[in-house]
Amino acid sequence: MADTYSPIPELNQLKEFYDTQDDPFAVGFEMPGYGKDCHTDPQPELAERLVYFAHANSSGSLYGIWRKDDRDNLATLPVVAAGDEGGLHLVARDFLAFLQLLASLPSDAEPYLGWDFFDVNDGHDPVDNTPYLTWLARTFDLAPVAEWDRLVNAAQEELGREWAAWIHPIVPDAVWSPVHELNQLATLDDSCAGDLATGFCLNCDYGDAGQATNPDLTADLVPFATNHDTATVFALWCRDGGPASADAPVVALGTEEGARVIARDLREFLHVIAGLTRTGIRCDHTGVVLRDGEPVRNHKAFVAWLERAHGLRPATDPAAVIATAHTELGALFAAGRLRH
Repeated sequence: MADTYSPIPELNQLKEFYDTQDDPFAVGFEMPGYGKDCHTDPQPELAERLVYFAHANSSGSLYGIWRKDDRDNLATLPVVAAGDEGGLHLVARDFLAFLQLLASLPSDAEPYLGWDFFDVNDGHDPVDNTPYLTWLARTFDLAPVAEWDRLVNAAQEELGREWAAWIHPIVPDAVWSPVHELNQLATLDDSCAGDLATGFCLNCDYGDAGQATNPDLTADLVPFATNHDTATVFALWCRDGGPASADAPVVALGTEEGARVIARDLREFLHVIAGLTRTGIRCDHTGVVLRDGEPVRNHKAFVAWLERAHGLRPATDPAAVIATAHTELGALFAAGRLRH
């Protein structure tokens, strides 16, 4: 019976409608079961919190509820997509948004996802989704949106910070880092093929120090970017053993020696590097200096993203911001180096 398909009334209503249809109303969408009847993740942490309820495409990708907490109303929890060859992505802020997403996908395309993307793969035989659209309007007073990815982006914007912090320690490949703001920056960096700020380059892998041998690069510092021109590494300082977050100060380290706090948090660091149009940060045993560098081709895109995503403008005097961060946190950071 449809009312026993799941503990989610709205999902049961979808299953009841699904069972009345002889033809598919979304390419690749099937409802073989709920929870373990659909799929169970082999990793205990995922199996406990990701509850799958449908196939997302014909190759076996899945839709599931992310049980991010223990609330009673499961329909208000986010929906994720899990790729059959890898990838875990937030796709809807709640189940009603998921129903709207299902209605908004092209009628000749199915979801196509990997570790780095959630997209659609068109060229399939089109389906007639008119019965589903009619049912959706009558049952939930919902209609499709013109651009399906706006629903996905809205979910990631609202819940991306919490998602990244939860999923990265369990499945590191699911997101670039446990810090939402860094993941946003990584997405921009990928779309622009780098060249966002003078001398600034995100590391291929979050936490990778590359060839750095600096003894100050201890476990409480997590590298995320590099200035290859000045042999300088940028790292989040996870103070007092806390998790990495956008609130963590940023430290510059020479690849061999030298370490200096250069920003009081990640947003301030972005503010600083956006102000570097012809200079790059160098750190060594003498401290931090700004060295002349070449202008980069995607700086305008970076500045536009920074204002749009974080309401920040480039620092007019990056050196002064760096000096303030060192004045406020330098002594505390140096004391921590002695303990390590």
